[in-house]
Amino acid sequence: MVADQDPGPEIPITVPQVYRRYRAVLVTERGPRRGLRAAPDRDDERPPVEAHWGRISLARDIAPRPLDDDPIRIWNSRRSELVQRLLAEACERCDSTHKVEVHYVRALKDLNPKGRKPQPDWVEQMAARRRKTLVVCRTCHEDIHAGRPTGRPR
Repeated sequence: MVADQDPGPEIPITVPQVYRRYRAVLVTERGPRRGLRAAPDRDDERPPVEAHWGRISLARDIAPRPLDDDPIRIWNSRRSELVQRLLAEACERCDSTHKVEVHYVRALKDLNPKGRKPQPDWVEQMAARRRKTLVVCRTCHEDIHAGRPTGRPR
């Protein structure tokens, strides 16, 4: 605030005085409503300004509305890649269809540790696809955890 400007008199006003001074009947879509209207006078050529309070009803609308039982889908209706791989029910290492399971690693960075010896084929397969999951049969899964070669190399 600039020191030269006078902020004007600070005259307190009570709530009943506000209602008496600004009371108005406001025209709305649902008919006339009682509320408050403030329209300060403007001496210059700027357009007039009005502030309204009480124009919107706060009453709850209890009119029944039709239920939208079929909302628009905002997601893709196709199945995820992992679900498609699981539903194929085939080992991604040896193409066996017996007891298919999922091998999972916590992070992709665990697949390519820097400065380590070359990784097995299954690790390279997961790293090349950038996936933390590998759908394998029970035999291949046990071989992965035991550190043995799995299935047929790809």
